[in-house]
Amino acid sequence: MDKQEKELREQLTGQAFDTRYAPSDVLEQRKQQARQYAGMENAIAVLSDFHNEVSFIFSGDFGQVAGLSTPEMIVDSAFEEAIFSLIPQEELLDRHMLELRFFQHQKMQHVSQRRHYNTVNLIHFLTTSGRIPVLHRTYYLDSYPDGSIWLSLCLYTPFVELQGTALCGIVNNQTGETILDETYEQIDRQLLSPRETDVLRLLAKGKSSKQIADALCISVNTVYRHRQNILSALQVCNTAAAVELAMRSHILS
Repeated sequence: MDKQEKELREQLTGQAFDTRYAPSDVLEQRKQQARQYAGMENAIAVLSDFHNEVSFIFSGDFGQVAGLSTPEMIVDSAFEEAIFSLIPQEELLDRHMLELRFFQHQKMQHVSQRRHYNTVNLIHFLTTSGRIPVLHRTYYLDSYPDGSIWLSLCLYTPFVELQGTALCGIVNNQTGETILDETYEQIDRQLLSPRETDVLRLLAKGKSSKQIADALCISVNTVYRHRQNILSALQVCNTAAAVELAMRSHILS
């Protein structure tokens, strides 16, 4: 790669592009940072590689309380299912919606600005020791030169729950400001295309694929395709979950 091409890539992506700094080096550096955080805070740190669909879970003493079998685990998924199973279903849905918003929000940001944002929300772990309040945060650490998101870090830290405290949102960690609800509304409406939104609205009313096809003057196969696209965009496994997420957000409003 010549100097001019290197400078052009850096300008377009907003990040340094050095062929001597291989992705494997970046990954090992991030794994070490996650490992150190887990040890220092006695917390759980999950480093997710979206491109290779793998997660690295590091845990301090809190991992034992949460039922994790070893202090370091590798999971063949970009999502930490072993931890999701500890979270009450309603809180898990709220966390999922926040993560969808955050992913969409980060795609809208210049690569150089992504590190200035993170999510924060209060959840609970249901363990054999009881119901434990946990502060959950997500950071997007690295992107590939083409701008696609590569590595994220989720942190789970035991937390003191204060009466009346409601923590949930996207924070600009450079200014301390939180994203306003108007921005969430804009983000939610970008998650699906207008036609996918029409299909989901009819699904929420209990309509069958044939009824939706007749109402929208499209084929049943097209409805099936839209339904699959909806599940993929919202990262859920079934229509019921998609409808529930839509009801908790501005998707159908």
